[in-house]
Amino acid sequence: MKIRLLLICLLSFGLFRCSDRLPESLGPARKVIVLADAEDWKSLEVPLREIFEKEIYTPQTERLFEIERGDIEHFYAYKHAIRKSLMIISPIDAQHETGVFLRKILSEDVQNTIRNDKSAVTWKRDIWAQDQLLMMVSGKDIDVVTDNLWMSSGELFSALEGSVLGSIKERVYSFGEREDVTQELAQKYGWSVNVPFGYRILEAYPDSGIVTLAKDNPNRWLFVYWEDGIHPDQITEEWCIQKRDDITGRLFGGDRIVPGDVQVSQTEFGGKLAVVLQGIWENEKEWKGGPFKSYAFLDIDQNRFYFIDMGLYAPNKDKLPYIRQVDLISQTFQIYDPDILTLQ
Repeated sequence: MKIRLLLICLLSFGLFRCSDRLPESLGPARKVIVLADAEDWKSLEVPLREIFEKEIYTPQTERLFEIERGDIEHFYAYKHAIRKSLMIISPIDAQHETGVFLRKILSEDVQNTIRNDKSAVTWKRDIWAQDQLLMMVSGKDIDVVTDNLWMSSGELFSALEGSVLGSIKERVYSFGEREDVTQELAQKYGWSVNVPFGYRILEAYPDSGIVTLAKDNPNRWLFVYWEDGIHPDQITEEWCIQKRDDITGRLFGGDRIVPGDVQVSQTEFGGKLAVVLQGIWENEKEWKGGPFKSYAFLDIDQNRFYFIDMGLYAPNKDKLPYIRQVDLISQTFQIYDPDILTLQ
């Protein structure tokens, strides 16, 4: 196969472009097509899957991202050039077609930099298609390539995660935002999330400090619970787990966390340190269950504890895409000054 044919109408990292407007990218952002030689793949497959195919239990096992090897020989037939998430990985001086292709799209200066063990990993957006993430990993030989892949795994994962979240946001807000509901939340309760079309306020009990948003088909929800007077020392892992069981037991008629099926971590949420719960909920009376995720944190200025929870009941469906959509909505959470209704 003539490698030069592959370069027709491709952007070579800013060197040329066939038209001012890039074509639409194809495929889900979470599926990464990895262009790698078959022999190199024997060394690369395990680390690639370990880095990107993190497993989430919903309660079936679902992968956060999906890795699939692609072949340069099928570059046009399978439309690899316009895949939404694409990786090219090869030793810089490899004589197979993937290596030849990589050298064709890199300048001599960049190639020499890679040969000198510098800047061997990069990623760029919107190269050959709109909303595309192109990742490149190289090195002097396959062992160095593998080392570079591991050393940059966090950055590559974050780049892919950012691309996927962008696609999720576009899908969730494809019909816009229900600004009337967003404003109602801010005015009545002093906090808000950006409510997409399709979601509604299912229940609101301000005296009990809880508001639930929901959407059907499949059933998914996001509730915000708040409580004053909670001391920071109270917010332990065990306390947060029990707090969720207390809230959902009252709100959803006996829902609880499946014992042992919860992962606890910490993250920054809206500029505040939050305890994160992620696992499986169940309702033994109704024979139901599914995935959930929660953020628990204290707003020092208000001396108010917040518990933001999202969950899903979707039998016979992949659940991870839906829980990630609701999680994205939760990330828009904002607190307002009750006197002047402005962001804190």
